[in-house]
Amino acid sequence: MRPLSTPRLFVKSCLAATMGLALTLSAAAPASAVQPPADETGIVTSGDTAKDVLSPGMKKAEGNIPVFVQFKGKGAYEQTQSPAVLANKQAPTNKQAEVQAIKTQVQSQAQAAARQSSSQALYTVHNTARGVVLQGNAAQIRELARRGDVERITPIIAKERQNASSVVDTKTINTWTRENTGYTGKDVTIAVVDSGVDYTHSDFGGPGTAEAYQKAKDMPELPSADSGLIDRTKIAAGVDLVGDSYNASSTNTEQNTPHPDNNPLDCRPDGFGSGGHGTHVAGTAAGYGVNQDGTTFRGDYSKLTAEQLNQMKIGPGTAPEAKILPVRVFGCHGTTHMVIKALDTVMDPNGDGDFSDKANVVNLSLGGEFAPVDDPESYIVNTMARQGVFTVAAAGNANNYNGVGDTYSNSGSPANAAAGLSVANAYGTTQPTDQMKVLAPEQQAGFVNGVYTSSFGYAAASADKLTGEVVKAPASNRYGCEAFSEQDAAQLKGKWVYIDWEDPATGKFPCGSAVRFNHVEAAGGQGVILGSVQERHEVGIAGNATIPGFMLSKSATDKLATAINDGTLRVELNNDYKAQGRTSHSKALDLVSSSARGQHGSDGYIKPDVAAPGAAEIVSAAVGGGTKGVAFTGTSMAAPHASGVAALVLQAHQDYSPTMLKAALMNGANTDLKDSQGHTYAVDRVGSGMINAKAAVEAKVLAYDTKQPERVSTAFGVLEYTPDSGVQTVTRDITLDNTDSRAHTYTPEYVASTDIPGVSFSLPSTVSVGAGEKKNVTVTVTIDPAKLEKTMDPALEKRQSSRNVVGDKVETTAEGDRQYVASASGRVVFKEDGAEAMRVPVHVAPKPVSAMRADTSKIEFGTGAEQKVKLTGTTLDQGGYRSMLGVFELGAASGRIPTQNLTLASDQVVDVQYVGAASDAPALAAAGKNPDEGNLYFGISTWSNWDVLHSGRSVEVSVDTNGDGQQDYVLEVAREKGLDFPLVKVWKATGDKWDFINQYPLNSAWGDTDTNMMDSNVMVLGVPLKDLGLTSANAKDMSYTVLTNTWSNEGSDYVDRTEKATFNPFAPKVWFEGESAGVPGFFADRAGAELTAHRQAGAFEAKALFLHMHNGTGDLSGIGAGHGERAQVVEVSAASANSRDARFKDVPADNQFYTEINWLAQRQITLGYPDGTFRPGENVERGAMAAFFYRLNGSSQFTPPTKPTFSDVPTNHPFYKEIEWMAARGITTGYGDGTFRPSASVNRDAMAAFFYRNAGSPQFAAPARAPFADVPADSQFYKEIAWLAEQGITKGWDDGTYRPGEPIHRDAMAAFLYRYHEKVLSRR
Repeated sequence: MRPLSTPRLFVKSCLAATMGLALTLSAAAPASAVQPPADETGIVTSGDTAKDVLSPGMKKAEGNIPVFVQFKGKGAYEQTQSPAVLANKQAPTNKQAEVQAIKTQVQSQAQAAARQSSSQALYTVHNTARGVVLQGNAAQIRELARRGDVERITPIIAKERQNASSVVDTKTINTWTRENTGYTGKDVTIAVVDSGVDYTHSDFGGPGTAEAYQKAKDMPELPSADSGLIDRTKIAAGVDLVGDSYNASSTNTEQNTPHPDNNPLDCRPDGFGSGGHGTHVAGTAAGYGVNQDGTTFRGDYSKLTAEQLNQMKIGPGTAPEAKILPVRVFGCHGTTHMVIKALDTVMDPNGDGDFSDKANVVNLSLGGEFAPVDDPESYIVNTMARQGVFTVAAAGNANNYNGVGDTYSNSGSPANAAAGLSVANAYGTTQPTDQMKVLAPEQQAGFVNGVYTSSFGYAAASADKLTGEVVKAPASNRYGCEAFSEQDAAQLKGKWVYIDWEDPATGKFPCGSAVRFNHVEAAGGQGVILGSVQERHEVGIAGNATIPGFMLSKSATDKLATAINDGTLRVELNNDYKAQGRTSHSKALDLVSSSARGQHGSDGYIKPDVAAPGAAEIVSAAVGGGTKGVAFTGTSMAAPHASGVAALVLQAHQDYSPTMLKAALMNGANTDLKDSQGHTYAVDRVGSGMINAKAAVEAKVLAYDTKQPERVSTAFGVLEYTPDSGVQTVTRDITLDNTDSRAHTYTPEYVASTDIPGVSFSLPSTVSVGAGEKKNVTVTVTIDPAKLEKTMDPALEKRQSSRNVVGDKVETTAEGDRQYVASASGRVVFKEDGAEAMRVPVHVAPKPVSAMRADTSKIEFGTGAEQKVKLTGTTLDQGGYRSMLGVFELGAASGRIPTQNLTLASDQVVDVQYVGAASDAPALAAAGKNPDEGNLYFGISTWSNWDVLHSGRSVEVSVDTNGDGQQDYVLEVAREKGLDFPLVKVWKATGDKWDFINQYPLNSAWGDTDTNMMDSNVMVLGVPLKDLGLTSANAKDMSYTVLTNTWSNEGSDYVDRTEKATFNPFAPKVWFEGESAGVPGFFADRAGAELTAHRQAGAFEAKALFLHMHNGTGDLSGIGAGHGERAQVVEVSAASANSRDARFKDVPADNQFYTEINWLAQRQITLGYPDGTFRPGENVERGAMAAFFYRLNGSSQFTPPTKPTFSDVPTNHPFYKEIEWMAARGITTGYGDGTFRPSASVNRDAMAAFFYRNAGSPQFAAPARAPFADVPADSQFYKEIAWLAEQGITKGWDDGTYRPGEPIHRDAMAAFLYRYHEKVLSRR
């Protein structure tokens, strides 16, 4: 079943298809309302004050949601500490009294906000920023926007731990190679924001017994130093913010409510719970290490040899003498909303207002896939960097994406924070492996490598259950995917059965492990041995719970082949043999496939920043295990490795700021990672390269981007050029920051990882930087747009497939050539004396674009049914790029939502601009073919470019095919797990269920044809008419609505929703024919080409939407002509003797406003009076004004509330619905006494304000010189009246006055509405 939300409250409005008008509404006080002063609680009743605070997401949110309410003012640390402290040049100053005063103030504000909104205050923050996280009813929290002390209200996205699910019990050493830097992280504190830490483990200096763990678990406080349960030198402080039962995603109030205490002890691991995660992370970063006898290593780390390390039970962490600050944000299972609180706690762990105990480094092995860069946690990470605290975050493992990390922008928040270090997951040089003991034949006796099954309980099994003789399965059932015959079973009974895991030719496995084990067990087999063509599988095998099993490595399979064929093989398994072996890594210095790809420059940055070892070789402390170790895999394990290295650097360079620390880590990451074919991974996949502790610690000259030093890397972004624009050069500077006491001279050179024809980099031949000096180095990129080709990164997979395991079978749900961004990227390497000294990632993604237009603003048919439309401009046809055009009957237009009114600025990518529909059924019919075989296409443009379309951004077209007002089908833009390419999924409503019908690639083509899928704001959803049950036999108008949403818009049904538009796919008002682009639904967008426009008989007015798919972005500000370059609206008209004469008997043809009033009547914006009059000289009443605006907006679907908003507008008022509609959109909030005064006249100044708000309160700088003599610059509605004049909507009176205080007459109102349509809406 596919759940669909039901829209309840509109945030913005679009006119119906026949009008194509665009209006954006924002909350504002009514023009004639009086704004009262704030009362003692800080509440201000003016909607104008609230509009920049309350996002549309909060305006329309419903239900119980968590929200971060940020109060005005700096956080306590930034407020109380000097610039020298913030720059890490001095230790924090004790300002307890001031900090406590700020804390008390925030708590007081939070309590008031919670009371006012009847919400639960989950927690407050005051160190990094001032605010409170509330859990409560969205409608009530919404009212907090009126408080004068509120800065911003933002929903919170739940975060999850970032490690894959493969876990192997082990007793072996750590498997990363520790560089001997001479530093151990001493006096540096690493905060581990995670599931807690088992401080009783011997890796952290604890007693190392299960009894100690249980005793500690019963304590509400961190044990004292003399308790015998904890080493307070290692764990000086800590806090549990949530409790064991906490799970932010739970609908159970008891579980989604934190139960904090001061004991951050980790949970025991249980299934896929989060228990054990934080302990493993902490041990990886800063564990002491555990000797073979289970005691804590207390020796000299600088004297440890590789042989001694190999003899240790658990090797030391990267910074073994660093302190650990555990801050628990995960319960034993599930997700968390507590990251903001945790980051605030890091600044002052004991909450006493003295920041001297703050952490230096924060490890965040958590995050959310595809989460936006402007997520609140990312904001806090960047704030903390300004306050001297450095954050390391896991890039992510595509946990919810089938482990396919190589999908654009999969890595989300907080890994995408500008100032944080995002860490990718790489393979080290060696890896642990399970082992099986060969008992016979004698010449093969000993241990071989492989993998134990995960479902069987080896620890509890008896020795005879784990020992057996091996026979080979019959060739007819070599994989064991089918049930064995009785004859075969007789040969297998009582034996262990050898079967092949995969097809040697293709490497694909035909069925899952469970079904094979079940078949062997049914045949009487006692165990299973699986042969493999791979040396090691990244993902383990399950088997079943009743018989043991072991998958051999390729080398073991080859070694035992003769014994298997001869039937002489006898084997033994044992729980102690798990992870007992070491083997060279077959993928050494390769990237783990699940490591998440980051951003590709669309927003001016790239991620991740570095890579570190994090595959299943990272052995660290096991929670509740006393002295035992456990191996996890994932970027969760890579991140603490980097955090440990950061601690080493800080010990060596105590005055390094977070930016300098990040530069040291990235500059020194000088080992390239390569795929199996030897291709170097690009910087938007792994950043600089594999982290190098020694190089980072020794870094005294640092290199970072001059413009954005906190990012270190230099990204030019996605650059658009038409082929005829000539050779372009762009430059950016890299700063060399020499902290050394001597000068250095470098030879800079660019080392490419990806290339594009027509792009080259140049650098100065040498650069010298003196002691204590900073010097900029200019990187120049030369681009010849005429030579650009769509070139794929050689390390990318060309094709992608989405595969789901259904029962025992693996199904491919979607497969096709991937879409990708062509980029030129590499590293600027600074060499000194011929050796690499440091490196900086650089990236540019130049994209050739067309500049095409329909060479007309209006298609006039006269009395004919056809008309030619010529295309003009600059065509794109080179190197895999070819300009394409989709043309549609415009259904709706929608104004730009002011960015400050969005939940997050990035939500603008789903702020709808235009929508339209088209069908090729008429063309098929005209060609004598079956129109029922045609397709239906929906074209959509938005007000901002997306980098990629992913599951965190929802676009749906809801279709009513039978006219009953209910949605019958939904077309959903969605991603299948493992695919970059968005799909159009078709769903059919069947009662209360949604049945999946089919799916198609967005823009009707896979990635082998470029449709400008990425870094665009236009899309086309194509679907066969028959999928929607549409046939020419039942041809009639259908209706459709477009809804969009994002993950950040939690608690709300949509970011944007268009009004209902109608379309007849077999008889559209206007349709087109022309040269095909080779992709269904698209024409070649070529200069000189002509389209033939066809008009349906009887259709007199329509608009056509031209989507120039490959045009450049242009200006999408929404101001003036700022509607971008891809979407073009063209009017379609035809003369007709049957057009309605809407003249009223009191509006003669020579009336000054005859045309405007007639226009209003034709569109039924005004109905006049029952006696056939319009009464042009009468004043416009406020109730009638509401009706005018409602109808101007297409008389949208709107269900007014059962309880009136205004005391003087009862439910039976003739304009009740229209007035409530205006109130719901924030065009008016009525008067301070709760009335609307529907019979009162509307003054001319107030009317200007209504028009301005109806346009979305666009950015507008009012002129210094007043346009009218009687409207001074300090008048209440000066800006709105000036805007009205600037747009040409009002001309004022002949004497140069506007007469703002006069009531507006009905004829003048008609003129205003007409000019507003012609001069504002028609240009969008």
